[in-house]
Amino acid sequence: MADSIKVVSFNIEFCASVTRGYWQYIEFIWKYFLPHNKNAIYEIVDVINDEKIDIATFTEMEGPSYRTRHLNYVNTIAEMTRLKNNAFFPVNKLFKAGNRGNGIATAHTLISSENIRLKTKLENRYLSVSKIKIHNSTITVLTTQLALGTKSRSNELSQVAEIINRIEGPIIFTGDLNTEKEYELDILKRTRLKRIETTNTFPSWKPKRRIDYIFYSPDFEVVESYVEDKTKVSDHLPVVAEFRLIQIPQKSSKNIYGRKNKMARKR
Repeated sequence: MADSIKVVSFNIEFCASVTRGYWQYIEFIWKYFLPHNKNAIYEIVDVINDEKIDIATFTEMEGPSYRTRHLNYVNTIAEMTRLKNNAFFPVNKLFKAGNRGNGIATAHTLISSENIRLKTKLENRYLSVSKIKIHNSTITVLTTQLALGTKSRSNELSQVAEIINRIEGPIIFTGDLNTEKEYELDILKRTRLKRIETTNTFPSWKPKRRIDYIFYSPDFEVVESYVEDKTKVSDHLPVVAEFRLIQIPQKSSKNIYGRKNKMARKR
């Protein structure tokens, strides 16, 4: 629909293509360190093109590294779709072998991108924030992948909720939150965001857990939403939602972060 916005939240597992069973984590362990083909990229592109996506957000995206043969995968995806405006948000480098991060690609004007480091122990975790211009509205799109540990994840969710509560105007929040437990997600109910309700997303070959999400502010109404399970590209299934913007913000968003943030690498 011309007046709607279609969004996908996609953990692409840096294109390791674990799609058939847990045993593939062992079989494909070499892909964590060595260059491998980018067949999964073509499947991701097919999903974006077939579903007519306007905004794609990614976790476990891969920036230029040895295992990608120095390709920036979000750029590669943008080149093969209409989502030409994009940014890669570095999260964790594995020496020169890997360059894992978050990403966004959109058909609309990308005004700005920031990578906010979350205070957490052991792992690097970031909330990646993009501002997108759609007609006369500025939409804030956030994406993240949270920790595996409950305590760290709870701390990160608290920070995410605090940041969301400082943002004015329309918001879409996506990502791999690594939990299906309602008591952990309850803190997001303290924001103005609503959650898309979908089926399970992990593991892709036999989904038993819902850990991938899209949240949205009341500025949107949901046209449709679903888990795209026709094409298995990674160990997660992508979540798709189509929105219609129903409220035009009267105020521009402020810089709500309260400190300097590391800028994302923009194309």
